[in-house]
Amino acid sequence: MNFFFDNPLSPNLAKAMNLLEEREGTVTHLKDIFPGDEKDEIWLPYVGNNDLVLITRDRKIRKRPAQLMAFKRHDVGAFILTGKIMTKWQGIRQLINAWEEIKRLNTITKKPYAFQIPLRGRKIQRLGL
Repeated sequence: MNFFFDNPLSPNLAKAMNLLEEREGTVTHLKDIFPGDEKDEIWLPYVGNNDLVLITRDRKIRKRPAQLMAFKRHDVGAFILTGKIMTKWQGIRQLINAWEEIKRLNTITKKPYAFQIPLRGRKIQRLGL
């Protein structure tokens, strides 16, 4: 299973997760492939067409018309980390705590989809597209 981290997440976090996932897949950061300011509607097709799982903090990505169209047209699967992060360690913990469930849900859910991962708690909620 291969993942794509959007700009709101650190490229260093993507590198660390890539090292941890080396036998099970890859983790790529947006800046590894595109300019850091690339528009979502440009890179979302890349995510879907390459069967990558999107990890982002951008809660509005599924609500903007151009992004929503790209989600649907290119069968993007996304996990949106939510909540106000106070420290980088809280953000890392949020991702790590949900990682196995992210992989499980991706395996059993038909794309396109979007799930919300709360800062606290383990209840991952499916969002409408």
